[in-house]
Amino acid sequence: MNEGKNTQQQLARLERVLDVFGADADRWPAHERGALQAFIETDPDARQLLGEARALTRVLDTAPASKASAPLKARIFAAALGDTGRGARIIPIDTARSRSVQAMPARRVRAMWPAAALAASFVFGLYLGVAGIGATVVDGAFQVASNSGEDTISWLEDGAGVGEEGPL
Repeated sequence: MNEGKNTQQQLARLERVLDVFGADADRWPAHERGALQAFIETDPDARQLLGEARALTRVLDTAPASKASAPLKARIFAAALGDTGRGARIIPIDTARSRSVQAMPARRVRAMWPAAALAASFVFGLYLGVAGIGATVVDGAFQVASNSGEDTISWLEDGAGVGEEGPL
């Protein structure tokens, strides 16, 4: 039993190595290469995995490489450099300054409140939905409305229930 479990673990490790590094053993991690090659020689399932990986490599090697045409590259650069309305900027990595932590201006903080409120209401609604609290309330309202007889929506009509003492 232990030998079968060890074989399954080795097959899983070989599959991960093949997925990450490909079928070429020279690309495999040096500390695992010898053990994996010895395992492939002794196990038919491992040989099948290696064969499938080699077939995939052949297919990928025959696929045409797609390259952007020169006019497309020129249009992309022209759009990035010339369109100042969208705020596109190209900053070379070697000349970019590292930004220090700065306090946000008060105007920006005020502008973020509506987005924060919207995000908070979304999270709250998501919580209610996942917890099932909202469904309980809606189901209870429908149950009360369905048990009240023929005039089930009378409480929704204008002026319904408003007496001398007011709406509440």
